[in-house]
Amino acid sequence: MSRPLAFLAFLTLAPLGGCATVSVYEAVSAEVSLTEDQSELRKAADAYCKIARDKGLATGEASLTALADMLTGNNDNAGAYWKKIGADKAAPASTVTRVRADLNASAKGLTDLTVLANSLLKTTKPTRSDVQEFERALIHARQSRDSFSDALVQANKRSEREYQILLELGPMDAALAKARSAADELAAVRAQELSTAQASS
Repeated sequence: MSRPLAFLAFLTLAPLGGCATVSVYEAVSAEVSLTEDQSELRKAADAYCKIARDKGLATGEASLTALADMLTGNNDNAGAYWKKIGADKAAPASTVTRVRADLNASAKGLTDLTVLANSLLKTTKPTRSDVQEFERALIHARQSRDSFSDALVQANKRSEREYQILLELGPMDAALAKARSAADELAAVRAQELSTAQASS
Protein backbone atom coordinates (compact mmCIF):
# COMPACT_ATOMS: atom_id res chain seq x y z
CA MET A 1 0.00 0.00 0.00
CA SER A 2 1.38 3.44 -0.89
CA ARG A 3 2.04 5.90 1.91
CA PRO A 4 -0.78 8.29 0.85
CA LEU A 5 -3.24 5.39 0.86
CA ALA A 6 -1.89 4.12 4.17
CA PHE A 7 -2.37 7.57 5.65
CA LEU A 8 -5.97 7.74 4.45
CA ALA A 9 -6.63 4.27 5.79
CA PHE A 10 -5.18 5.22 9.14
CA LEU A 11 -7.37 8.30 9.39
CA THR A 12 -10.40 6.24 8.48
CA LEU A 13 -9.76 3.50 11.02
CA ALA A 14 -8.27 5.54 13.85
CA PRO A 15 -11.60 6.57 15.41
CA LEU A 16 -12.55 2.89 15.72
CA GLY A 17 -9.80 2.07 18.19
CA GLY A 18 -8.84 3.25 21.65
CA CYS A 19 -11.32 4.93 23.92
CA ALA A 20 -14.97 4.66 23.04
CA THR A 21 -15.81 7.84 24.91
CA VAL A 22 -17.99 10.24 22.95
CA SER A 23 -17.45 13.88 23.87
CA VAL A 24 -20.46 15.95 24.81
CA TYR A 25 -20.53 18.93 22.50
CA GLU A 26 -22.38 22.01 23.68
CA ALA A 27 -22.21 25.74 23.17
CA VAL A 28 -19.57 27.54 25.20
CA SER A 29 -22.24 29.84 26.57
CA ALA A 30 -24.22 26.87 27.87
CA GLU A 31 -22.47 26.93 31.22
CA VAL A 32 -19.94 29.30 32.72
CA SER A 33 -20.03 29.36 36.49
CA LEU A 34 -17.88 29.82 39.56
CA THR A 35 -18.46 26.17 40.46
CA GLU A 36 -17.04 25.09 37.10
CA ASP A 37 -13.96 27.26 37.57
CA GLN A 38 -13.31 25.71 41.00
CA SER A 39 -13.92 22.08 40.05
CA GLU A 40 -11.45 19.82 41.85
CA LEU A 41 -11.66 17.30 39.03
CA ARG A 42 -10.75 19.95 36.50
CA LYS A 43 -7.80 21.11 38.59
CA ALA A 44 -6.53 17.57 39.08
CA ALA A 45 -6.94 16.71 35.40
CA ASP A 46 -5.07 19.84 34.36
CA ALA A 47 -2.23 19.01 36.77
CA TYR A 48 -2.03 15.45 35.40
CA CYS A 49 -1.75 16.77 31.84
CA LYS A 50 0.96 19.26 32.81
CA ILE A 51 3.09 16.58 34.47
CA ALA A 52 2.80 14.35 31.39
CA ARG A 53 3.84 17.20 29.08
CA ASP A 54 6.70 18.30 31.33
CA LYS A 55 8.13 14.76 31.28
CA GLY A 56 7.86 14.59 27.50
CA LEU A 57 5.31 11.79 27.75
CA ALA A 58 2.50 13.53 25.90
CA THR A 59 1.51 16.60 23.93
CA GLY A 60 -2.25 16.27 24.19
CA GLU A 61 -2.48 16.97 20.48
CA ALA A 62 -2.61 14.81 17.36
CA SER A 63 -2.50 17.06 14.33
CA LEU A 64 -2.76 15.77 10.77
CA THR A 65 0.78 16.97 10.18
CA ALA A 66 2.08 14.91 13.12
CA LEU A 67 0.25 11.82 11.88
CA ALA A 68 1.58 12.32 8.36
CA ASP A 69 5.15 12.68 9.67
CA MET A 70 4.76 9.49 11.70
CA LEU A 71 3.54 7.47 8.72
CA THR A 72 6.19 8.81 6.34
CA GLY A 73 9.03 8.27 8.80
CA ASN A 74 9.66 12.00 9.02
CA ASN A 75 9.46 12.12 12.82
CA ASP A 76 11.59 14.51 14.85
CA ASN A 77 12.34 12.50 18.00
CA ALA A 78 14.18 15.31 19.77
CA GLY A 79 11.35 15.82 22.27
CA ALA A 80 10.38 12.17 22.60
CA TYR A 81 10.31 10.70 26.11
CA TRP A 82 12.74 7.89 25.24
CA LYS A 83 15.16 10.48 23.87
CA LYS A 84 14.83 12.65 26.96
CA ILE A 85 15.73 9.79 29.29
CA GLY A 86 18.51 8.55 27.01
CA ALA A 87 16.90 5.18 26.37
CA ASP A 88 19.03 4.79 23.25
CA LYS A 89 22.27 5.33 25.18
CA ALA A 90 21.82 4.41 28.85
CA ALA A 91 22.16 0.89 30.22
CA PRO A 92 18.94 -0.99 29.39
CA ALA A 93 18.39 -1.93 33.04
CA SER A 94 18.65 1.73 34.07
CA THR A 95 16.21 2.73 31.35
CA VAL A 96 13.66 0.13 32.42
CA THR A 97 14.00 1.18 36.07
CA ARG A 98 13.30 4.79 35.08
CA VAL A 99 10.36 3.80 32.88
CA ARG A 100 8.85 1.68 35.63
CA ALA A 101 9.05 4.57 38.10
CA ASP A 102 7.48 7.06 35.69
CA LEU A 103 4.87 4.54 34.52
CA ASN A 104 3.79 3.68 38.06
CA ALA A 105 3.56 7.36 38.94
CA SER A 106 1.49 8.05 35.82
CA ALA A 107 -0.79 5.07 36.48
CA LYS A 108 -1.31 6.14 40.10
CA GLY A 109 -2.07 9.71 39.02
CA LEU A 110 -4.65 8.46 36.54
CA THR A 111 -6.16 6.11 39.13
CA ASP A 112 -6.46 8.96 41.63
CA LEU A 113 -8.11 11.08 38.95
CA THR A 114 -10.57 8.29 38.17
CA VAL A 115 -11.46 7.95 41.85
CA LEU A 116 -12.13 11.69 41.93
CA ALA A 117 -14.35 11.42 38.86
CA ASN A 118 -16.33 8.54 40.35
CA SER A 119 -16.70 10.46 43.61
CA LEU A 120 -18.01 13.48 41.72
CA LEU A 121 -20.61 11.30 39.98
CA LYS A 122 -21.93 10.18 43.37
CA THR A 123 -22.24 13.68 44.83
CA THR A 124 -23.09 16.08 42.01
CA LYS A 125 -23.59 16.51 38.28
CA PRO A 126 -20.48 16.84 36.08
CA THR A 127 -20.03 20.17 34.31
CA ARG A 128 -19.01 20.60 30.71
CA SER A 129 -15.45 21.35 31.83
CA ASP A 130 -15.38 18.28 34.08
CA VAL A 131 -16.13 16.08 31.08
CA GLN A 132 -13.74 17.87 28.73
CA GLU A 133 -10.81 18.03 31.15
CA PHE A 134 -11.13 14.38 32.15
CA GLU A 135 -11.16 13.35 28.48
CA ARG A 136 -8.11 15.56 27.89
CA ALA A 137 -6.32 13.79 30.74
CA LEU A 138 -7.27 10.46 29.18
CA ILE A 139 -5.68 11.55 25.89
CA HIS A 140 -2.49 12.46 27.75
CA ALA A 141 -2.56 9.10 29.53
CA ARG A 142 -2.88 7.15 26.27
CA GLN A 143 -0.01 9.13 24.76
CA SER A 144 2.05 8.49 27.90
CA ARG A 145 1.40 4.77 27.52
CA ASP A 146 2.75 4.96 23.96
CA SER A 147 5.82 6.84 25.19
CA PHE A 148 6.56 4.19 27.82
CA SER A 149 6.22 1.50 25.16
CA ASP A 150 8.63 3.33 22.84
CA ALA A 151 11.21 3.65 25.62
CA LEU A 152 10.97 -0.06 26.41
CA VAL A 153 11.43 -0.88 22.73
CA GLN A 154 14.63 1.18 22.76
CA ALA A 155 15.85 -0.69 25.84
CA ASN A 156 15.17 -4.05 24.21
CA LYS A 157 17.23 -3.10 21.18
CA ARG A 158 20.41 -3.15 23.27
CA SER A 159 19.50 -5.52 26.06
CA GLU A 160 20.76 -9.09 26.37
CA ARG A 161 17.42 -10.05 27.88
CA GLU A 162 14.09 -9.10 26.36
CA TYR A 163 11.75 -7.18 28.61
CA GLN A 164 8.09 -8.14 28.22
CA ILE A 165 6.63 -4.82 27.14
CA LEU A 166 2.95 -5.70 27.55
CA LEU A 167 3.67 -6.99 31.04
CA GLU A 168 5.58 -3.83 31.92
CA LEU A 169 2.67 -1.71 30.66
CA GLY A 170 0.17 -3.66 32.77
CA PRO A 171 -0.36 -1.05 35.53
CA MET A 172 -0.95 1.69 32.95
CA ASP A 173 -3.35 -0.45 30.92
CA ALA A 174 -5.36 -1.27 34.05
CA ALA A 175 -5.59 2.41 35.01
CA LEU A 176 -6.61 3.34 31.46
CA ALA A 177 -9.40 0.78 31.39
CA LYS A 178 -10.96 2.20 34.57
CA ALA A 179 -10.48 5.77 33.36
CA ARG A 180 -12.23 5.01 30.06
CA SER A 181 -15.21 3.65 31.97
CA ALA A 182 -15.37 6.76 34.15
CA ALA A 183 -15.06 9.02 31.10
CA ASP A 184 -17.95 7.24 29.41
CA GLU A 185 -20.10 7.62 32.52
CA LEU A 186 -19.25 11.31 32.90
CA ALA A 187 -20.21 11.94 29.27
CA ALA A 188 -23.42 9.92 29.58
CA VAL A 189 -24.58 11.73 32.72
CA ARG A 190 -23.76 15.10 31.19
CA ALA A 191 -25.63 14.25 27.98
CA GLN A 192 -28.66 13.07 29.96
CA GLU A 193 -28.66 16.27 31.99
CA LEU A 194 -28.58 18.40 28.85
CA SER A 195 -31.34 16.33 27.26
CA THR A 196 -33.55 16.75 30.33
CA ALA A 197 -32.89 20.49 30.45
CA GLN A 198 -33.77 20.89 26.77
CA ALA A 199 -36.94 18.84 27.14
CA SER A 200 -38.18 20.99 30.01
CA SER A 201 -37.35 24.31 28.34
